[in-house]
Amino acid sequence: MRRLVTSLLIVCALSAAAPVVAAAQSGGGTAAQAITDCNDHGTLTAHYSADALRGALANMPADVREYTDCYDVIEKQLFAQLGTSSTSGSGGSGSGSGGSVLPTWLIVVIVVLALAALTFGALAIRRRRLETTEDTGAPDAGDGPDSPSEGGPDAPAPEHPDDPGSPGQGS
Repeated sequence: MRRLVTSLLIVCALSAAAPVVAAAQSGGGTAAQAITDCNDHGTLTAHYSADALRGALANMPADVREYTDCYDVIEKQLFAQLGTSSTSGSGGSGSGSGGSVLPTWLIVVIVVLALAALTFGALAIRRRRLETTEDTGAPDAGDGPDSPSEGGPDAPAPEHPDDPGSPGQGS
């Protein structure tokens, strides 16, 4: 009789411990265990299921999220297990290391505005240069020394009455 009672106690103890052992072997763990593990060690020392990691990201206390890098560590482990790099379903607002702080549409708007400013600035400088050349009477680009109106290479030499060597004087 004593053997029967002992055998029954052993069977009951094993059946009660079976789910705990199975969860530990499958690496399930809980969200709280994952947070504690990361907070204590700075990394995950055990394997946790994807559901436990999602729960840890969703239920992480604000002080742990702000003052440690546990959010990033757990998120990285979750991505490694899932084989993806998107934050869908994580429920968190962690920042990735490869992205920009500004949204793409804002970057595009800034670039377009910068190009518009450069274009209008260049046009304003050109207009000011044209106004300056008109005010001073400086020749335009078409009135260079090679043009016929200014005495190009084929034009006759100008006559100057003061110049003793000019062709108009009979010295």
